[in-house]
Amino acid sequence: MPKDIEKTLRGCFHPKEGKPNLKKVPVDTARARQHIDKAHRNLRAMKMMFDNDLFDWTVICGYYAMYHAVLAALLNIGIRATAHYCAIAAFNEFFVEQAKVAPEYMVYIKKAKHLERKYAESLEKAQEERVVEQYGIEILTNDDAQWIIEDTEDFILKIEEVLA
Repeated sequence: MPKDIEKTLRGCFHPKEGKPNLKKVPVDTARARQHIDKAHRNLRAMKMMFDNDLFDWTVICGYYAMYHAVLAALLNIGIRATAHYCAIAAFNEFFVEQAKVAPEYMVYIKKAKHLERKYAESLEKAQEERVVEQYGIEILTNDDAQWIIEDTEDFILKIEEVLA
């Protein structure tokens, strides 16, 4: 595992100060389902925003739909996440990269289904674009926001397959 990823995970599970942003919990399929339901609500909101030419909010809603799917996936392997960067790091490491990890994290790799790199890339792009759109003042067009609709639908479907 690259040192920066190991440092991020260690800091998320075992921070020097404050509460952990990643916590080992019992697998919670009911709560995971609630996150998937919320992902679908965000997906519907994303489409409504797009249909009403609110393209910045299209991107924002798309990101949050993906993020709730990530929270569901993590709960499915016994991790509760409370910070975006930690949730994304754990998702990338345990579901996508599945590289050599410290022994304390092997339990998560064993529970996680392997996903293609494109899912991590879609999530990273959505996160970056969400920050730009949420705090920026640039005007987007439908062409600027179109990508997230297909990526988000695919992302949520894939996570639902993982949970099935």
